[in-house]
Amino acid sequence: MSTVTAARTGPPASTTPWTRFCALYAVLFLMGAEMFLASPLLPSISADLHASTTSAARMVTAYVIVYAVSGPPLGRFADRAPRRVFVAGGTAAMAAGVAFCAAATGVPLLIAGQAIAGFGGALAAPAMWAYLAEHAAPGRRGRATGLGVTCYALGQVLGVPAASATTQFASWRWAYAGLGACLLAALPVVMTRLTGARPAGDGEPHALFRAWRLANARRALLATGAMQAGRLGAYTYVGVLYTQRFHFTPGRLAAMGLVVGAGTLAGSLAAGVLNDHWRARGHTEPALSASWALLFALAAPVALTADRLEISLVALFVWFVAGGAFYATQQAYLGSADPHHRATLISWNNTLMNVGIALGTTVLGMAAVGGAIFAAATCGLGVVAAGSSYASAIAVKRPARG
Repeated sequence: MSTVTAARTGPPASTTPWTRFCALYAVLFLMGAEMFLASPLLPSISADLHASTTSAARMVTAYVIVYAVSGPPLGRFADRAPRRVFVAGGTAAMAAGVAFCAAATGVPLLIAGQAIAGFGGALAAPAMWAYLAEHAAPGRRGRATGLGVTCYALGQVLGVPAASATTQFASWRWAYAGLGACLLAALPVVMTRLTGARPAGDGEPHALFRAWRLANARRALLATGAMQAGRLGAYTYVGVLYTQRFHFTPGRLAAMGLVVGAGTLAGSLAAGVLNDHWRARGHTEPALSASWALLFALAAPVALTADRLEISLVALFVWFVAGGAFYATQQAYLGSADPHHRATLISWNNTLMNVGIALGTTVLGMAAVGGAIFAAATCGLGVVAAGSSYASAIAVKRPARG
């Protein structure tokens, strides 16, 4: 199988345009908030629309399915058009989607709104990550990507409590309306600030599936799927586990969410700096991804089986430090692994992330939450991710040996 090593088209940037990147970081923050906004609002939404919680929750499914399915084809087109066209188009679509949600008179409109928002996310995200990789100076590429992951995670950390607070004094609709207004405010900034040449994507007929023909890319993508199946698939049940084992109230579960968010932020920031130092020494990121996956595989079983709360919380924090660092490292690597198809490759990574979450949630749901089988399966997914990442690292080095 063929392998493409990291490179970039055109001369490398000598400086990093941090002010331009701020526009992308703002959109990533809003995307993170939008994706997790539904969770605290579901009780209010279902009561207001006279629907069951299960029925209203289909809005989340609609977002994930549309995002996962449409991402790679849209990423393919994003590699042949100016990045700002796709970032702006995706931002506008997300704004329209959340506006649909704010005005929804029933579950069908709510689902339609989230489907539109998911399409917007799939339209914008690959182009944003590709823009960061293309325009950051080589020695700052890891930091640029790590800050993007940090802003996305920060949107999740702040978006959930902000949405919960909104329902205390106003309708849930205002949370979506406010988010839509922020997305619209970001739109002219994206249109005017994201300058740059048209990407050097080619017209190869089968470029959409090119990533699966490259040994290093294919193995890195499979690592993403396995890691997210363990990291977020298992986390789906942590609230239930803590309620049963430690008698957590909703308020204490919210505090647990802050621990998770802090771990993700710490991991993504640390990975950004470490990735740059690692690459400066002539290495590529998959070996680092393998290390983060192994750290997750060690921490997750402790968090899931510990009988002492403080031990479980520390392990949960490490779990998400490793998860945030792994995601930032994967984005940094895949954003540069195939310079002519950056957006396509990143969109596949996002798709594998969503597929992994869905599969992990389903498979782990078959075991007793917090039991030995549940913990072993979660650990096993981390080990699989580490092995696949290490195999990707070997594939990157192999051409140099021959």
